[in-house]
Amino acid sequence: MSSASHESHMIAMAQRARTVLASGRTALLTLPSEQARGWVGVVDDGGEPVLMARADSRIARAARNGRRSWVDVPGHFGERLILAGPLRLVPGTKDQILRRLAALGRTVGTIEGVTDDLSVLDDLSVLAVSVDDVVFCLPPAERRGAARRWSNATVGRHIDLATYALAEPDLISAYAPELIEHLNTRHADQMRRLACLGLPPDADDDVAGAHVSDLDRDGMDLWRVDAEGADQVRVLFDQPLTEPRSLGHELRRLLQRSTRSLE
Repeated sequence: MSSASHESHMIAMAQRARTVLASGRTALLTLPSEQARGWVGVVDDGGEPVLMARADSRIARAARNGRRSWVDVPGHFGERLILAGPLRLVPGTKDQILRRLAALGRTVGTIEGVTDDLSVLDDLSVLAVSVDDVVFCLPPAERRGAARRWSNATVGRHIDLATYALAEPDLISAYAPELIEHLNTRHADQMRRLACLGLPPDADDDVAGAHVSDLDRDGMDLWRVDAEGADQVRVLFDQPLTEPRSLGHELRRLLQRSTRSLE
């Protein structure tokens, strides 16, 4: 592999690694010195995993002592991201913690294992890993693209630390599973309307429902269900998505178009 292609490949791998961390909600934390291991909620903070633990726990004590740790983050398609480094406490009051989580696009209730009761913050410590080693693992070729499963049968590759730090995650890919679930559960009727785009007005009543199966920057794939079965349709956005929040704007434009087509 030439130097240029090696650098390009490393950049692509670093972006995928950052995307896996951005999509993570839980991670497996290991503390070798404490002989402790367990699943914790995780938040991406610029490539560093931020964790929450009880202030009197072994994890918090390990952070106060700067113990070395590693965090395993599973990806949606069998990837595995391993981030290693000393664990540290993130200082701050309850209000500062809430503002910090909001800035990262999260709330206490969205962190795995933490309730919506804000009083729990009095008993929690916010921790972070000062990443000094990054290993990105891909599943075996025959399992790539398969449903999310934790697997030890992976091929790992060290990611250059500077390249990892400079990489930007693909937030659309990272949040796609959550966005798809939200559309299918909270906006089923609107998805049915979008699946009818391009159909004659009198055919609209024949469509029983629709299910979003995939979402990317340019559009989404839906299964349109009618009396004859299911057909896959592609709905394109007017503008490529730049961030997850721009999905709402694109959907409103598409829904306005579908309303006009029925008039």
